[in-house]
Amino acid sequence: MADHELDSLEKRLDFIESLVFGNSEKDAFYPRDKKNAPVECIDKLANIQEKIATATKNKKRISEIYRKSRDVHKFLDPAYTDEMTMSEEAKEEVILAEEEFLRNQAKNLETMEELKPTLDSEHLKATPKFTDKFEGLSQIQITQQDQTANLTEEARKMLTTYNNIITLVSRQFVQWDEMLTSMEAKKLQTKD
Repeated sequence: MADHELDSLEKRLDFIESLVFGNSEKDAFYPRDKKNAPVECIDKLANIQEKIATATKNKKRISEIYRKSRDVHKFLDPAYTDEMTMSEEAKEEVILAEEEFLRNQAKNLETMEELKPTLDSEHLKATPKFTDKFEGLSQIQITQQDQTANLTEEARKMLTTYNNIITLVSRQFVQWDEMLTSMEAKKLQTKD
């Protein structure tokens, strides 16, 4: 039984070491004892445990603090506080009151599961590769938007100028028509 637990603990330590050290040489970072042999982590932890146990052996207050710290940890657990404060009927009422919300969340989760292949698609995974291209294209788009805004402003100015000219020409034609009409009316009066 103890061998199995030690093997399990060794596997966990190997996993943690791989996370900490990555591909680097872990033996370069381990402390060495006087004989230049690597210090085993389990031995070091057992030694620390033994020293703590020896230091706190006859100290009633420290053992009380250890016991109370376990109680505090238990009391801080949300599941324990829910168990203490809510009866089974109250829990059922909470669940029933939140039924619509829970159904919506379940539906959203199902939708996410359905869309997971899309999110895991090669197109989305390749997106970071095209970030530089997207940035270049966005700069081009911004430049083209600025150019379009300038062209729009120029076209607006031209249309305003054109409308002003046409208005002036129209007024001139109206004046000429009035002058011509009055001249024709005078000529007809002189003939009569």
